[in-house]
Amino acid sequence: MGAVFRCNPDGTQLEMFAWGLRNPQSLLFTENGDLITGDNDCDHGDEERLVHVVEGGDSGWRIGYQFAPLGRAGPWNTEQLWWPRHEGQSAAIIPPICNIEDGPSGIAYYPGTGLNPTYAGSIFVTHFKGTIAKSGIYTYKVKPKGATYDIADAKPFMTAALPTDVKFGPDGRLYTSDWADGWPKSKRGRIYTVSDPKHVNDPIIKETKQLIASDWTAKSVAELTTLLGHADWRVRLEAQYTFAERGAASVTTLAAVAAGSELVVPASAGSDSAKPRLKPELQTYSRLHAIWGLGQIAAKSVDALAPLRGLLHDSDPEVRAQSAKVLGEHPTASDADALIVALRDSAPRVRFFAAQSLGKLGRPEAAGPLLALARENNDVDNYVRHAVVMGLVGSNNLAALATGAKSTSRAERMAVLLAYRRLGRAEITPFLTDVDPLLVREAAVAINDAPINGALPALAAMIDQPLTDEPVLFRVLNAHFRLGQPANAAALARYAARTDAPAKMRAEAIAQLALWPTPPQRDRIVGVYRPLADKTRDRAIAVHALEAVLPGLLASTTPAVVETAALKVLQDLEIAGAANTLFTMVGDAAQSGETRAAALNALDKIKDPRLADAVQTAGASTSSTLRLAALPIAARLSPDTVAPVLAHLVARGTTEEKKNALRALGNLKHPTADSLLTEQLRQLAAGKVEPAIQLELVTAAERRSDPAIKDLLAKREAALAANPDPLAPFRVALDGGDAKRGERIFNNQPTLACVRCHRAGNAGGDAGPNLADVGARNNREYLLESVVKP
Repeated sequence: MGAVFRCNPDGTQLEMFAWGLRNPQSLLFTENGDLITGDNDCDHGDEERLVHVVEGGDSGWRIGYQFAPLGRAGPWNTEQLWWPRHEGQSAAIIPPICNIEDGPSGIAYYPGTGLNPTYAGSIFVTHFKGTIAKSGIYTYKVKPKGATYDIADAKPFMTAALPTDVKFGPDGRLYTSDWADGWPKSKRGRIYTVSDPKHVNDPIIKETKQLIASDWTAKSVAELTTLLGHADWRVRLEAQYTFAERGAASVTTLAAVAAGSELVVPASAGSDSAKPRLKPELQTYSRLHAIWGLGQIAAKSVDALAPLRGLLHDSDPEVRAQSAKVLGEHPTASDADALIVALRDSAPRVRFFAAQSLGKLGRPEAAGPLLALARENNDVDNYVRHAVVMGLVGSNNLAALATGAKSTSRAERMAVLLAYRRLGRAEITPFLTDVDPLLVREAAVAINDAPINGALPALAAMIDQPLTDEPVLFRVLNAHFRLGQPANAAALARYAARTDAPAKMRAEAIAQLALWPTPPQRDRIVGVYRPLADKTRDRAIAVHALEAVLPGLLASTTPAVVETAALKVLQDLEIAGAANTLFTMVGDAAQSGETRAAALNALDKIKDPRLADAVQTAGASTSSTLRLAALPIAARLSPDTVAPVLAHLVARGTTEEKKNALRALGNLKHPTADSLLTEQLRQLAAGKVEPAIQLELVTAAERRSDPAIKDLLAKREAALAANPDPLAPFRVALDGGDAKRGERIFNNQPTLACVRCHRAGNAGGDAGPNLADVGARNNREYLLESVVKP
């Protein structure tokens, strides 16, 4: 999974700061020191996200979702982890502020000078979508929402371009790199600058440029002090770092600024005269930079923290919040009491940072006040909840957690549950029987996904309950699969036979039994590498478990999805014990043609001695689906008998019969196959083969080794190469096809699923047009050209 790391400026103390991101390509800090990023989607119908990244935050993404065993990005989509916060969403993650345009790459924060005052607080994001028409730069503004933010405004800043990155230069201009022309690469990248002609000559812009380029080591304390309140955050940051580099000698000055001493700034760059002209917000920013500078100095001199303790009672909530944050970055046991008091602050951001810092202090006595904050917050502010959990994890007071687990407050119990998840504690188990279904789900997800292996038996034991919540059921079934004992296989089989259980889940239980002998190395739900101790397991265990319930799974009243899964497992495990049932199904006209065809294929897979009789029954059936399914089997069993049948179908059958006959001819071990395909290729060259079967004909011919066929194919390839029509080699695909297979490719093709860039209704990407009604608007030739020669 994607993560954000942090370290000191010299590269020391590298650590993971936050995780669960997919593909963030750039980061920014706001004036308050908050970290923001744009995260890309996974091309499975999800959307990009604007994320407020906080320490210890989990945004929910796992690398296993990219090619999820259950398809379509697994829980990322099915459990709506990428959505902004909503009821029922996992409480273990930090959801995004909002969903944003496709392809966020570069991201920058307006530094305070350069364009014009309307851009104050703006986040600039480049959205690279592969085409000029859809790409551009957007600006976003956020507004406070508790301890985090909500979206206030979003609008395009630059369009008709393919920007890949954006930054602000010392000259006040916005710089953006441009891809130029889309795909394929033009190798003609460009860099543009953007400025406001009404402000490009503003004195503050010239002043900022000169300051950034100046020698900061030569600046006096007085000048540095005034620059902590400069309009441009880059200047403020340079002043802060310069103070920090001077060490303990800067503490007195920074303490005075942090306490709110009024600042003055030079009237003009390089002038000794000065006059008060700080806006209130700049006065606040100067105080924050002073606090952060004291924190930097505290890494070598803890005495620098002393001024911050009094600031926990300051009238400015952001000053209180940042003081609490910095005190936690340099944990001192004596600060615990003051931070505990700060948990009751009226400002959510103060409570947030106080809780985070208490976790770093590791004081057990903080657990009670933290749980009290959880009750008071009542899950309203999920960032405060996250901070409470981090505090509880750090305090590691198991006795307090055990008490909180029995609280009547749902929010307090949720905080304990999430703490247990992060601690990997099996004490999470009682939450599987909580009165609140969301806590039950959260516990089930934690046990499987974290994972907490010690709680797997309790999760598996839920299988006999009347559950309907899919996220819980998937994890319950997976727990049995991972535990891997004969009793677990039997439990999966019993569940598959339950007529009161959801059909989708019954099919999943069967699918897990099909995987029993060779367990995948990736977890079935999360998709991450999590191999079991045993690389192989006794196939007989799964077979024995299934044989007891197979008649019910193959009954005519069984839901189609369950029946299909059952027929597949019979083939996968080659279960001969169901042969009589399968043989009966082939001849049962009450069953669907698809079901009877699947039963026939299962008999083929288990090598039933009555297969020839079953094929004969299928051939005489009124179901065309069953008859066509019998063709390739018959071709293998009795080439002499089938050869004339195939010749007849190719000449006089329906389109579907012709297609299936050609598929069978491709592998038929009979001399007439070559002569028949040779004649059909000649007919194709003469334009006398119906379009809907041309692809099957060419594919079948390519499987043969006959010289005459290879010669005809070579001549065809040469003619196609000489044809000026760029679609000529692909026109065999214009007619025919299989809509169901096409839908699977559109959604699930592992290399480049169409849904990554297109929608076919609601789900999908926005880089390309919505294809919901494309077939009604355009002919097949247009569609073919769009695919092979876009």
